[in-house]
Amino acid sequence: MFHHQTTTTALVLVVLAMVSSGVLGMDYKSSTTRNYDEFFNRGVKVSSKASRDKLPNQIEKSKVDVLGSVLKKQVESLRKSKNKELELVFLIDSSASVGAENFFNELKFVKKLLADFTVEYNATRVSVITFSSRNKVVKHIDHVSEVHVNNHKCSLFDEQLPTITYQGGGTYTLGAVLQAQEVLAKARPNAAKAVFLVTDGYSNGGDPRPAAKVLRDQQVEIFTFGIQNGNVRELYDMASDPPEEHSYILDSFEEFEALARRALHEDLQIGSYLDQQPESCNRLCTAGIECCDEMAQCTCGTTNGHYACLCRKGFYGTGLKGDCHGMVQICKRYFYFKK
Repeated sequence: MFHHQTTTTALVLVVLAMVSSGVLGMDYKSSTTRNYDEFFNRGVKVSSKASRDKLPNQIEKSKVDVLGSVLKKQVESLRKSKNKELELVFLIDSSASVGAENFFNELKFVKKLLADFTVEYNATRVSVITFSSRNKVVKHIDHVSEVHVNNHKCSLFDEQLPTITYQGGGTYTLGAVLQAQEVLAKARPNAAKAVFLVTDGYSNGGDPRPAAKVLRDQQVEIFTFGIQNGNVRELYDMASDPPEEHSYILDSFEEFEALARRALHEDLQIGSYLDQQPESCNRLCTAGIECCDEMAQCTCGTTNGHYACLCRKGFYGTGLKGDCHGMVQICKRYFYFKK
C-alpha cells in the first residue's frame, strides 16, 4: 500500500514538472516543438548595430520587410479564392493599454489592408468588431450577417469606418473571438473565411485560444497581429497553421500600416463600379449638390473605394457636371481647333 502511494505521488510530481516546463503545456494546434525565439526575431531593426556593421553591398531586411513579404503571399491567396466569395472579420483592440492614438493606427491598418480586396455584396463582405472590457465588445460594421446591396467599399471607407470611436477598458479578446463566431455562423456556405485580430496582446477575461480553435476547425483562417512586449505566445497559438505565416509580431503600432503597405499588390484590377444615388456623389464638387453631369451616373468603385461620376456609354469626360461629351461634340471641337 505504501509503495503504491509513493509511486503515485512520484508520478504526479513528474507530470507537474513536465507541465511547468512546458513539455505538457496545452497546444491548440499540433504537438510539434516551436522555436519562439527564432519566430519573434525574424528580421532586424534597420537602425541596429548589426545593420551598421554590414558592408555596403550587403542588404539588411527589417522585420517589417520580412513580415510584409509573408503577409503579401497570404493576402494574394485570399484574393484568389475560387468563387471570389470572401468573408473578412476584423477584431480591433480598443483597450486602455492600446490607447487612442494606437487604436486609430489599427484602423488605418484595416483600411490599408482592404485596399487589396473588392468589397461588395457579391464578392468580399467585411465585419469590424472592436473590443475592450466585457461589456464593450461592439460590432460596428457587419456586411457578413447583415446583408445589404449597399454594403460596399465606398460606404465602408467614407461612412462606416470613420464613425468608429475609441473605448478604453480591459482586453476581452475571448469576447471578440466569440462575436466572430456568431458573425461567421451566417457566412455564405462556399465563401472563404478569415479573421484578422489586431491587439497589443495583453488579453484578460478568459483564454481565447480554445475559441480560436473552434473557428479554425470550421475552416476559418486566423491571422494575429500584436506587439513584441505583449502576450505573443497566445497570439501565436491562436493563429492558423503554419503560425509563422499567420502571426505577425511587430515592435510598435506605427509599423502596422507599413506592414500593410508592403503586402499590397501592384497588379490590382480596376474593378467594378456600382450605380449609386446622385446624392452619394455630392462631395465631388464645390457646389455640394448635383455634381454629376446629366449624362453621367454616380458610382462606387468596389476596388478603389471611391465615389465617382462616370459618363454613360458613348460619352467621354470627367463625369462632373458639364463634362460629359459625345463623339459628335468631340469631333466638332477637334475640327474647330484644327482650323
